[in-house]
This record gives sequence, structure tokens and C-alpha cells, in this order.
Amino acid sequence: MERLNRSNGATGADIRATVEVLEGETIYEEAQTLLSSDDSGNTKRIVLSKYTKNHKVHRTVNYVLTTILVCSIIGVWSLGFVLHRPCKPNAESFHYYSPALEATKPGSRVTRLNHTEWSPFSPSHDDPLEYVDGNWTALLRIGMMSLSEEDLHRTGASPDTAVRLPPESGGGYLAYLASHHHLHCLYLLHQSLHADYYSSRSVIWEMSQERRLSHWDHCIESLRQYVTCNADTTVVTHNWFENYNLPVPTQGNPRRCADWDAHFRWQVERQVNAPKEELVKPKGVVEMPMLSAKPPEDYLEMYASGIEL
Repeated sequence: MERLNRSNGATGADIRATVEVLEGETIYEEAQTLLSSDDSGNTKRIVLSKYTKNHKVHRTVNYVLTTILVCSIIGVWSLGFVLHRPCKPNAESFHYYSPALEATKPGSRVTRLNHTEWSPFSPSHDDPLEYVDGNWTALLRIGMMSLSEEDLHRTGASPDTAVRLPPESGGGYLAYLASHHHLHCLYLLHQSLHADYYSSRSVIWEMSQERRLSHWDHCIESLRQYVTCNADTTVVTHNWFENYNLPVPTQGNPRRCADWDAHFRWQVERQVNAPKEELVKPKGVVEMPMLSAKPPEDYLEMYASGIEL
């Protein structure tokens, strides 16, 4: 200050400006690293001033807030992309494995189903039973297929008890898809409604009455399991019709389905010529316990006496 007072011609504003510069220099010097000796006096350490520490805290907070903001923006964008992307199912999307998943693409198609070709009676068609049966026969022409050992393991089945195909049939393991079994069961139930037509055309009518009924019960239970496992969430609405005073459910609403055509082709391309009667059980193979095929006692008493089945 004495130096300032001795300055000739210095105005008050100049003096104040000079003071501010000197104070700024003092703060800067204090903000620099200070050297201090330890107890031995042989080493020195760097001590950060209070000003430098506050500056570091402020910079760290800025980094953290900036990172949170960037991550939030990326997260919101990613969530929007996931919610609005088209449905592209793949095998990894499911909790189970099937080699047919990639071709089937469950839920990938929105369609309206046409049931008129599968019933001999409908309000809009009067198809003969021979025509309907021809449709069923074409749908069920798929035979057995071969499954590789890797796919067998991935499905959760055991190669110890699974039936192995002979080399002349291509090797691998004997298999078919559940969809084929469900259609087979529906076909048998369809036959049960038209005994006059199928009694001379279907092998199931060559079985005993008990076995035939037991087989139909098995099919009903199989289809019940399928429906509860693959609950169809299609909304069924109701309409009013002329000269009819009760609401009528409408089954023609759009459904989200699998790609049946691709599913069917996948099976056709992998089917093998291996009739069950030609498969010979090898010696020493691990066998599973056989379930009883005998119906319970008085099984037929639930049906009216004299019924023709």
C-alpha cells in the first residue's frame, strides 16, 4: 500500500484496480501447491489449498451430473426403440428350446382364421364329408422326423431313453412336433362325431370300445393342456343377428398367430421314412416304466347303455 501511495498521479480508481490485481495474485499464490517439511526434514509433500480442493469437488460433481444426463438420454431412447420395434421372435426369446422356433415365429402374423373348410356344416357352406376329410388327410400327411443329438439335449430330453433311428433312416432320434399330435387328436374327435362315415375308414374303429374311449379321453386331456399352456388372448366380441334375440359370439376377429406355412414346411423337410413297426428295441437300452393302458373298472358305465361307439 505504501508503494501505491507513493505512485504519482494515481487516481483512486487506479489504486483500487491495482489492489485487486495484487489480491488476485495473492489468492493465486495461495492456490498453488505449498511445500512443507515432515518431521525428519528430508522429504516434502504437496498440500492442496482449500481453493484447489473446492475446485476439484466442483469439477467432479459436474462430471457426475453430465454422465447421469447422458445415460438418461440413452436409456430413454433405448426404451422407446424396444417398445416400438416390430415383433421378431427367436429361439432366445423363449424359456424353452425347439429347433422349429425360428421357422414358426410364434405371434409373428396377424390373420383371420377360416373354419368353413374344416366342418361339414356351417352357416355359409355345405361341404360334403369327403371334402372335409380330404383336408384333414392333407394336413396330417406329415410323418416322423429325425432330431439331432444336440437338439435332443437342448430340448431337455434324455438320449438314454430316447428312440434312436437306424442308419438307413438317417440316424438321429425319432420325434415329431406337438402341433402334429394336437391335430391328430382333433381329427380323432372329429371322427367320433361321424361314426357312420369313419367306422369303415379309420383304424381307431378296429380297437375295442374301451381302448377307443380311452384314446379319446387322452386326446381331450392333451388339448386341455395345450389350451392352458398357450392361452389365446384374442378378444371375442358379440353381434346381433336377424330373428335371433341372443348375442352371438364372433370368432372372426384378427388373431396373432404363428407362421403355420413355414412351420408345416419345416416338418415336411425333416420327415423320415421309419415306420414304428420297423423300429427294434436294442438290448440293454434304458427303459421307462409303461403306463397302464387299461381303463378303470366300470369305465363304460358313465355312458348310456346300448350306445353305439
